[in-house]
Amino acid sequence: MTSRIRTIVALAACAAATVPLLAASGTAGAAAHPERKAPAAAGGGMHGPVVTHPEQSEITTKRGEVCPFPTHADFPVADLKLRTWSNDAGDPVFAIESGPLVMRVTNLDTGRTIKRDISGTGTHTYPDKNTSVLSGADWGTLLRKDDKPAHKWLISRGFMSVEYTTAGDKSTKRVIALDGDYEDLCETLG
Repeated sequence: MTSRIRTIVALAACAAATVPLLAASGTAGAAAHPERKAPAAAGGGMHGPVVTHPEQSEITTKRGEVCPFPTHADFPVADLKLRTWSNDAGDPVFAIESGPLVMRVTNLDTGRTIKRDISGTGTHTYPDKNTSVLSGADWGTLLRKDDKPAHKWLISRGFMSVEYTTAGDKSTKRVIALDGDYEDLCETLG
């Protein structure tokens, strides 16, 4: 089921994402134009980009972990490129991820399978060592019980921004912006 939503996010909720995005935009622009110097990151200079090709692993979820039914996803097309800029300490500051990515998701109770092209371009910002924010269009995220909102598998066709936080061995996600068409695969496959 595709829904249309307009989300207005409070300034306080966006502050953590907005400041790094603005700073990172200036950095990315400087990297794209070598005649301009990149602004210094905390601790000194900006380095990169370092280009990697992250693998997209298969995903299997238990009943109730994300959807009310168990799921399995594989990626028959996955050719991602991640360009990362870091500071002098080697910590990531900004990254751009793009490339073709096609996902096939199955409801393991019914056998119903859907295929979605989630190829797009996303920007990663790193406000601190325990937090990253991924923003862009045409991508998806699984939201488990401790995430906000919980128990959804969102595919955005508009704009989506998600904050990823790690504390010890626990990671959580929080959708901080969702604007435009989107799909919840739990509803589609249910």
